[in-house]
Amino acid sequence: METIVFFDTEINIKTGMILDIGGIKQNGSLLHSSSITEFVSFMNGVTTICGHNIINHDLKYVKNAIVNLVINPSNCVDTLFLSPLLFPLKPYHALIKDDKLQSDELNNPLNDSIKAKDLFFDEVAAFQKLDEQMKNIFYLLLKDKPGFAAFFKFLNFSSTEDTIEKIIHEKFKNEICEHANLSDIISKMPIELSYCLATINTNDRHSITPAWVQKNFQNVDQVMFLLRNNPCFEGCAFCN
Repeated sequence: METIVFFDTEINIKTGMILDIGGIKQNGSLLHSSSITEFVSFMNGVTTICGHNIINHDLKYVKNAIVNLVINPSNCVDTLFLSPLLFPLKPYHALIKDDKLQSDELNNPLNDSIKAKDLFFDEVAAFQKLDEQMKNIFYLLLKDKPGFAAFFKFLNFSSTEDTIEKIIHEKFKNEICEHANLSDIISKMPIELSYCLATINTNDRHSITPAWVQKNFQNVDQVMFLLRNNPCFEGCAFCN
């Protein structure tokens, strides 16, 4: 596994100014400061950075510092993105409420960094418990997507499989329409497909896709419709 740091920021949304930064490394060393210089120093030698909602939030404000550290944003893991994949059952993971980390203290980036670290390693454990088909499906759909790609890289996980459609049909036989245009969905909406398959895989009719996913990935409902609510003319085991 690679060296990883977990961080969180408090931002003045009106000015874009970083008010506070918290971070924790895999070895337990901590950062709590408002200084970008100290943040840059803390990040030295790190190969992977991780946080909760960092792709759409924190990275926007610390991107310049990260570039100066020669850390590619593609090496960023977002625990928010991973959670609906790895904890699809309702209720969701205890550390998450909607899209926010459950925190004992308001506006404490160090506290949230520690919680992000705990959540990340719970996500690692959940991924390792998946069967090989689901591991391969998630990898093949998300291996080059920001927020996801670095997760597989950190775990040194890869797949020699290249027939993603075949794996999905085998894994979800009798669970989705056999004639759904998987090739088109995979090409155009791979993240949405991942979230839908994670939900279907629970076999729990009460599990639903989180509201923040539907807001940020608005084609999730469309993909679910194509997979399960659009009866094919040919007829198949699921639609029949």
